[in-house]
Amino acid sequence: MRKLLFVALLAVGMTAGAEEKNAVMANTDTVAAPVVNGDGGVKIADGKDCDDRWSMHFNVGISIPTGAPDGVDFAPFRSWEFGLTAIQYDYTPKKMSKTTFSAGLGVLWRKYTLSGHDKMFVKNGGVLEVVNREGAMADLSSNIHTFAITMPLLIKQRFGKEFAVSVGAQLNWNVHGRSHNDFEIGDQEYDINTKDIGYRPFTVDIMAIVHVCKGLGIYCKYSPMSVLKNGRGPEFRSVSLGFYF
Repeated sequence: MRKLLFVALLAVGMTAGAEEKNAVMANTDTVAAPVVNGDGGVKIADGKDCDDRWSMHFNVGISIPTGAPDGVDFAPFRSWEFGLTAIQYDYTPKKMSKTTFSAGLGVLWRKYTLSGHDKMFVKNGGVLEVVNREGAMADLSSNIHTFAITMPLLIKQRFGKEFAVSVGAQLNWNVHGRSHNDFEIGDQEYDINTKDIGYRPFTVDIMAIVHVCKGLGIYCKYSPMSVLKNGRGPEFRSVSLGFYF
């Protein structure tokens, strides 16, 4: 009889302990599950309130220069941009669980290449001009490079579990720019860089991202400000299309 009573008490104690453990685990899971997990990018850390996080993103796409003057043509599929948002803060308000506000800091490299192989950028009296190639130049490639420190400011709206749309602006502090000419004359290869090309130090881009699945998005970016300053060379703008991770 004593044995049966001991076994019954032990069973009751084990059952109560298991229920208490499950309740604690359930409460822990409820608190620890961050709202914004699965939003893509590389998660660096979760915030204190489980409704914010720190993340890292990058993008790659083609640049399509627009509005260039007559006689200046660019090759879109030889014009690229690569961007890295090294750190981004994402905040999702508790009462707006499908909306996330983001601000980040990163870098952006862009290249704009002239079409064909018969024209090149040449600096003349402080002005960057587009001229026909000279003499026996072969395999000529001429382009403009810019490098910027960026600050993307975005608002993301979710529609369902994976589909979402982000819109906003990207502030660019252009810290470096150059023109580059690469060509051959006979057996000799030339690689010429020209600095101080009169690029704009500060520009703003308008950006939209369609998040089609976890971690992958397709972005479109419009740059309404010309790459070069007024009077420093051919004025042109650009539209960028590519992938956002």
